[in-house]
Amino acid sequence: MYRSVSLKFASGEELQQFLELLPKYVDVEYYAVTRGTNVYIQLSGPPDEVKRAVASIKTAAGLVRAGLKPIKSYPLEAVFREADVASPVPPDVLVEYLAVKGFKARLRGPELQTDASMEEVKRAASQLSAVYKSLEGVPVSPHAKRVAAVYIAAVRSRPEEALERLAAAGILNRGSVFSLALDLQTARRRVRALIGKS
Repeated sequence: MYRSVSLKFASGEELQQFLELLPKYVDVEYYAVTRGTNVYIQLSGPPDEVKRAVASIKTAAGLVRAGLKPIKSYPLEAVFREADVASPVPPDVLVEYLAVKGFKARLRGPELQTDASMEEVKRAASQLSAVYKSLEGVPVSPHAKRVAAVYIAAVRSRPEEALERLAAAGILNRGSVFSLALDLQTARRRVRALIGKS
């Protein structure tokens, strides 16, 4: 699906701030053309993702126009130190879980950049840590655990049930050890879709 969006800003500085925010808010293919203080954005991708991207673009434009800086940086060391962590959680799993919960999140060196509050980040880290603890002793490969942990935390399911559902959905392979049936990025996309249906 293709969709065009055009926006006008009050100044070139506002436009520049918006263009810097754009990659953080848009997950589909796009290109942007500027003329003066106007920007024209062409989006392409699956219809649902394009609709979400259009809404995200409008949100980003509103934040820039209001002068808000929505993305905050938190040192990962501080996040895990302050959260109630029972078992270690890979930082990329925390980023994925925050994204599933509707937040923008990414890793930048030793820092987590997100629009979630520190309390929300600590809560997410604690939930994932509890899930990782519950998966100790369960025969799951490390990559499959990355995907399963996000699913289990999001739908609040027992590990065994969640692993069976993920296997039934073709995301995991059953065997002596549960392993990924797909590459990690595709598996993460399929898990997001599965969580959306729950």
